[in-house]
Parts: sequence; C-alpha cells; structure tokens
Amino acid sequence: MKSITKIGCAFLGGLALLAVGLPAKADITLAVIAPKAGEYAQAGTELFNGARLAIQEINDNGGLNGERLDMLTIDDRCDDRLAISTAEMLTLLKSKKIGLVVGPYCSNRFDEIADIYDNAKIFQIVPTTVTYNAANLDKKGQILLLGTKAQMSGDFFRFYNRNFAGLKVGFVYNDKPENGYAEVAKSLYDEFRRYGKSELLKFYALNREQGGVYDLARSLEEDGVHIAVVLGESDETVNFIDAAKEVNSRLIVFTNKGLISPNALKKLGKDAEGLYVMDLPGLKDSLMFTENLVNLRLLGIEPEGLEVYSYVAVKLWGDLAKQVKGFDYDKLSQAANSAEAQEKWSEFLMHSGSIKSAKYIIEMYQKGEFKQVY
Repeated sequence: MKSITKIGCAFLGGLALLAVGLPAKADITLAVIAPKAGEYAQAGTELFNGARLAIQEINDNGGLNGERLDMLTIDDRCDDRLAISTAEMLTLLKSKKIGLVVGPYCSNRFDEIADIYDNAKIFQIVPTTVTYNAANLDKKGQILLLGTKAQMSGDFFRFYNRNFAGLKVGFVYNDKPENGYAEVAKSLYDEFRRYGKSELLKFYALNREQGGVYDLARSLEEDGVHIAVVLGESDETVNFIDAAKEVNSRLIVFTNKGLISPNALKKLGKDAEGLYVMDLPGLKDSLMFTENLVNLRLLGIEPEGLEVYSYVAVKLWGDLAKQVKGFDYDKLSQAANSAEAQEKWSEFLMHSGSIKSAKYIIEMYQKGEFKQVY
C-alpha cells in the first residue's frame, strides 16, 4: 500500500507541474480534477481546456467580483486512494484559496469525496456522468451537470427497439468499479426485462485477464449474438471490436464515442464502417448557449466534447458568485437552488437527488465521418 507521504508527494508534485500559467497574482483558485495520462487522458485534456478557456475569459473581462482566478489541473489517476487524498489535500492547502472544484472525472469513491468537499465548504460541480448512488447524495454545495451513466441504457434500448427489435444483444463490458459500466449493465437488463425481452440479452466480461478477445468474439458468435454493446477501457474495447468483426463481419457494434479515437478508427480500418457510438449531446443547437458557442468557436473549439461541460461549470459558478456578490459556500448553495438559477441554467442544471439526465445521442460512422442517427 502506498504511504500517505508518497500519495501527498504525488499530489503536491502535480500541483507544481500542472498549475495553469494564468495571472501570477490571483485571488481565487479553481481545481479541475481529471486524468492526465492513460485510457482517459483525452477526456482529461478536454475538461482542462474548457475550464481554462472560461477562466481566461473571466479574467480578460476584469475578473469575478473584482478578483482574478487561476486554475490547478490535478491528475487523480482514477485511483481510489489518490482520489481521496487529492480531496483531503485540497481542503488543507494554505497557499491557495480554493473556490471551486470541477470534477472528479471518475466516480469511484465519489460519496466519500463529496463528503470531504461538503465538510470543508468547497463548492463542487461535476461535468461528467456519475453513478445512480452518486446522483442521490444531495449535497447542497454540489451540482451535477449530466446525470447518471445509466441513461445510456435507456437511450440504447429505445434505438434498439425501434430499429433492431428481436435481435440478440451481447453486452460486453469491463466491470471495474471506476468505469461504472456494471451500473449500465444492470440498467440495460432492467429495460429488456420491463418489455419482456430479457432472453434477448446476454452479458460477457471484457477483462484482459479473463481470456483472449478472439475466444470472447467466438463465444458471441456461438450464442447467436447479432448486436454487441462494447464498453471497456479504450484499447481493450478497440481490440475486441477488431477481433469480433474478424470473427463475424456482420456483427453490429455499439460503443461509447469517448473510447474511439482517430487512431482507433485507423486501426479498425474498413471495420469502422457502420460502427455505432453513443455520446453525450453537444450544445451546438442550444439557443441559450449561442453567445458562449461563438466565443468557443473564435478560440477554435467546437462544442462536441467535454470542453463544453467544464466551460459551462466555470461559467455557471461565476454566475452564482456574481449573484451573491461573493464566494461564500452557503450563499452559493442557496443561489444554486433558487428559482432564478433554475430558470436561467435549466438546460444544464441537475442537482443531486435528481435522476433526470441529458439524453444520449447515437451516431453511425459512415464514409469517414460520424452522422447522428438518434
């Protein structure tokens, strides 16, 4: 087991290396917690970039309530122990005044982390999906923007029922707790069972240590599976899709868009054609988001990835801070629950305790591009 000293050193080292070079003299610090390396590095980069753009925009316009902002980007590596120690260290940090935490990206031990921020009176906005339990913590100083991972199951089932009803589905997933895919699996089973179709759904473990991808692909073929929903770490997901399409070229495959990078599409080659991906909605069609959209596009950012949600998180918090003319935790929490905030930010705002989530979209890869089909 790592000692707390080693974990603390890793955290402090991260602060020194990853602090954003915004104004040298800043009054309020925003901490963004997301992966810097590994399977989820792209998601982390998007979250850091979106928050950085919002902070820069606020500072360029005179700051917030007369105070300038800076940002710490922190990699908790989606590791249970480091996630907890990161939260604890932020509450003890004396050299910075932490006004907001954006994140964490991974939802493992989320309830403990939320307790730490709540007890320390640090406002927290989570710009990614969380588990069902995390969405029911009901912390007054916490805002969830996107609801639960389980929403993916409902949207997949509706699309399936409309287009592929009667075909057998194999749900192939990595059940590590930090992925949250076990919850998606349970939710999908509930959907099939509710409509009397549970016999059309079968589950398969996508773990490297549990056999080769070709053996697993052949198992799906032997079981008569026509549609595979594949959710794992990025490389194992792509490796399985590659093997599954080699074993059965007619297999219809769904996955999460965040797991399919440009390099993954190159690796899949012709097998990428017809691939379905599920993704959280962008905000390009949002009337409310028009002004922010223009600002992002001027900076070369299209509202397709997680940049949008970390950008919105910072802007939402800034709007609340202006409303209460300060950064007091209790006042910010009260403002977040006000009718004014609910009306102004209704397109994004989802407080703990609500299970309502943004709907997933589904896209198909055709002739070198993704086209929305749901």
